[in-house]
Amino acid sequence: MDILNQRHAFDLPSQAVSDALVDVFFKWIAPVLPVINRHDFMRRYRNPQNPPSILLLQAILMVASRFYHNPNSSENGAISPRHFYKKVKALYDAEYDRDPTTVLQAVVLLGIYWDGPDDLTESGIFYWSRLGIALAQEHGLHLSENYVSLSATQSRIWKRIWWTLYTRDRAVAAAFGRPLHINSEDCTVEPLIESDFIEYDEQTGTSTDRTTALFFLQSTEDSRMKGAAECELGLNEWLVSCPSELQWRQSRHNFWSALLYSNFYTIVCQLHLLQTPVSSKETQSSAFHAATSIVSIMETLQSKGELKYTPSFIICHAVVSFVTLRSQMEASTPSLLHAIRQNLAANLDMLEVLSHTWPIAGMLQEFFRTMTGPEHFERMLSTAAEKCGKRARGEENDSSSPLRSSARFKRPKLQQVVLPQTRVVLQILQRETRKQSNSQGPLHDKLNTGVESMPSGVLPDQNRSTPMTDVDPLLDDCDALAILQSLRSIIDAGNSITNESGSGEVS
Repeated sequence: MDILNQRHAFDLPSQAVSDALVDVFFKWIAPVLPVINRHDFMRRYRNPQNPPSILLLQAILMVASRFYHNPNSSENGAISPRHFYKKVKALYDAEYDRDPTTVLQAVVLLGIYWDGPDDLTESGIFYWSRLGIALAQEHGLHLSENYVSLSATQSRIWKRIWWTLYTRDRAVAAAFGRPLHINSEDCTVEPLIESDFIEYDEQTGTSTDRTTALFFLQSTEDSRMKGAAECELGLNEWLVSCPSELQWRQSRHNFWSALLYSNFYTIVCQLHLLQTPVSSKETQSSAFHAATSIVSIMETLQSKGELKYTPSFIICHAVVSFVTLRSQMEASTPSLLHAIRQNLAANLDMLEVLSHTWPIAGMLQEFFRTMTGPEHFERMLSTAAEKCGKRARGEENDSSSPLRSSARFKRPKLQQVVLPQTRVVLQILQRETRKQSNSQGPLHDKLNTGVESMPSGVLPDQNRSTPMTDVDPLLDDCDALAILQSLRSIIDAGNSITNESGSGEVS
């Protein structure tokens, strides 16, 4: 207790600031992390005789403080995520609260603490995400038989905690190129349904907002799609079945539908990037529409004053949108090139706005600016205009077939073939910036080093001997089509082995 008191673990801001932070949490954060029963928490929060867990309260204040904006508050210096993070971690390390559900709720909230590259590894996103999953499995949240003896309220909270950990596991793996920690085949707990979000406040007569419940339900549907081959069909099915109140358009903007559709368009862009540079014109057109839609969504959020409240995964969406647009700057149509440049500039503007909430967005913005200078654009525009002139004079055919590399095919190693989507993104960035590295000077070297632990692709593998700033030698010997063809061959061979396992030994 002396140590916790020395670390000010029990100190809280003024009542007015605490009330504001709790309100921010349940308005902007709880729908993304629906692990707390709002009405039960607020009932205790308003009762000095039976207050909520100090561990959970400090965790709520920690995540809400990132979105707290009050220039008139005299306490602003002490209202920061890092300030509260130290208190929450001290309480957790001291095992001050022993209730398993409360501890899990706090760990889930600790899992979104992110101030910079260092917070991705040691005691950061990956640490708390893995710890939350391990604790949840230890207490059996992934097994349906453990829910039989629970009350309806406790059962709903457990399911929401488990599926929040599940979606976070998928989101973190996709954003940073890390392996999944939850095997779906080990889980028997039923999927979430709308009734799992039912909460009712008897004092005010209010119940849970249905839109936020549908938002999380649709997010879990999206995260359960399997495999790139099924992803296009899965996206189409999701789009057709998406509830009308969550279908986003600028004319009827809604914060939660905007986040949901931003995630949808990000997956569309990733499908395109997996096929680069041999994607068809149809795929390129679809990817361009998706990337510009992400920018449009961010601009709409900004115009409504809501971009500053978006979760950290919006940064990953901005990165994928930027890389998708940047990969299409070899376009041979000047008008399209102008549209790409305009959207790239808008993307950078949105990253600057996001940097006020998420500091790492500023580092990404500086890195991306080195790739979109006016000289580079003018050179590409001149080339595109020249090609356009040749086509107009009939000197060049407008072939719809993508160019294929003539590099000799070498069968890649399996562990190098199965690259996370975001590592492909990083490789594309590295390929583009490699040509400029000699002319950028120390600033480029510094930014290129810093981006290794950012969401564009991906933390260095601890077992990897080569630094991430080097382009994978495999990509010098093989074009992307060869890698994908090889992967398909490996999958087909694996299926053949499975089907013929009883008929003989396969070498």
